[in-house]
Order: sequence, then C-alpha cells, then structure tokens
Amino acid sequence: MTSISMDLVKQLRDKTQVGMMDCKKALEEANGDFEKALEILRKKGVAVAAKRADNVTNHGKVASEITPDYQTGALVEVACETDFSANTDAMQNFIAGVVHQVATTNPADLPTLLAQPLANNPKLTVQQSQDDLVSKICEKTQINRFVRYQVTGNGIVNTYIHPGATVGILIELATDKAPAGQLEELKQVAKDICMQVAVTNPVAVKPQDVDQAIVAKERDIAREQLKDSNKPAQVIEKIIEGKLNKFYQDACLLSQPFIKNDKTTIEQYLAEASKKVGMNITVKQFKRFAIGR
Repeated sequence: MTSISMDLVKQLRDKTQVGMMDCKKALEEANGDFEKALEILRKKGVAVAAKRADNVTNHGKVASEITPDYQTGALVEVACETDFSANTDAMQNFIAGVVHQVATTNPADLPTLLAQPLANNPKLTVQQSQDDLVSKICEKTQINRFVRYQVTGNGIVNTYIHPGATVGILIELATDKAPAGQLEELKQVAKDICMQVAVTNPVAVKPQDVDQAIVAKERDIAREQLKDSNKPAQVIEKIIEGKLNKFYQDACLLSQPFIKNDKTTIEQYLAEASKKVGMNITVKQFKRFAIGR
C-alpha cells in the first residue's frame, strides 16, 4: 500500500473540508493520487445522498445576488436536514456559488443548472459541487428552487434576505422613465416592498393576478361555511363575493396596509413614491422563498 503523508492528507482536508480520516481513506484507495482521491470523495457524496434521499429537509438557506446596475437578480433556496449544517461555511460557500451561477448563466431549469460547469470553478459542475457539500456535512442537501429576473424595459430589481436567511424576496419594479437618476430612491422603494412581502406573504400583486385555482378554493370554503345558513341562493352569492373581496384585500400586495405605516396601502405608498421620484413606479413581479414553506 502506498504510504500517505499527513501533509497530503491535510492538503485534501483543506481542499474539501472533509474529515481527516475520510481524506486518508480516499488517498489510500487512490494510491496517493490527489485528483483521484477528490473524485472518490465526490462519489462518497453521491452515496451519502442516495442513503439519505428520503430524509426531510426542513432547514437551509436562501441567498440572492443583484448586479451592480440593479438590472438582473437571482434568488436561490438550498435545503438540508439540520440548522447546524445550514450555518456552516461549506453551506454558505455553496449557495453563494449557486446564486452567482443562476445570475450569470440564466439556466432554464434545475437539471440544466446542475449540469453546468460552475462559473467560479469550471472544473466542477454544480451537481459535483453539491455532491462535495454532501460529503462534507453528511446530510441530504439539495437546491430546491431558484428564480432570475432581468429588466427588459425601464425599472430595477432588488432583494431582501430576512435575518437568519430562511426567507428571501426578489422583486422587479417597472418605471416609465430610465431609473439611473433616481436609483437610490428606487432601491429603497424596492427594499421596502420586499420587506412587506417577507412579513405578509401576499399571493399576488393584484386581484387579476391571483391563480384561479386559489380563487376557486376560497369560493368553495365560503360556500361550505354557508351551506346550513338557509339563506336564499342570491344572498349566499353576494356573501361569497364579499368574502372574496376581503380575501383579495388581505392576499394581494397592493391592497395590503404598509408595514411601516398601516394607514397607507402599498398602492398608496407607490403613488407617493412615484410623485417623489418623478416617474411612475409599479410592481411587475416578486418571488418569495421560505425554507420549509
């Protein structure tokens, strides 16, 4: 058997952050070949992932990246089994690399993302980087979802990651003028609305945007609540419409009371902000990721 020096074991440990004994075993299996030992550890990550495939991943982190011109942004959610692992440097480095990958390459879907060479380390694919992470923390770890926004007209994107990094929001604001002269003001407006979304979790910007499946479910719930009321059918329908209108007020971003001033709705806040910056501001889209939800 090839003699494995502690210096070589330490190099592999520094490279992978895997335990010393696992590094030594990998080097012994690879007869001292450093690159082969790296591959063995990656394969071990795959094996760990397979063994833990059915484990629940209710912990993890959300991360975002915005380009310096605030024209492109990405949001990524990575899940794992424990809060301890979610807070390791290995997890932080992995998710930072993934969100940068999404922001710079705009992958069509998760399989495409996993197959891509890492932008910050082309020798590894995103899948291999994920396998490396699994081998380090010995937990099921996976990229759950991601989204990328890029402004196509006038406007900006911005983000907000709630303390603890278990909730994150990405938003795109549209404007009727080029935003460059008022970028700082627009960034603050976007951040304020991101914080609103973090706290209130709206289902859509406005009623017209609500998924009709959600509307149908709310209508069914209201109808079930009234089935024994003995009210005339036309009265029941009016009550149901009233309940739906209340649902829209609570669930749609523009009609919600602003968390920084509950006497103002988000729609009114946007109107006031538009006057201040001298351009019309609208919310084009937003996405909210929350670990375990």
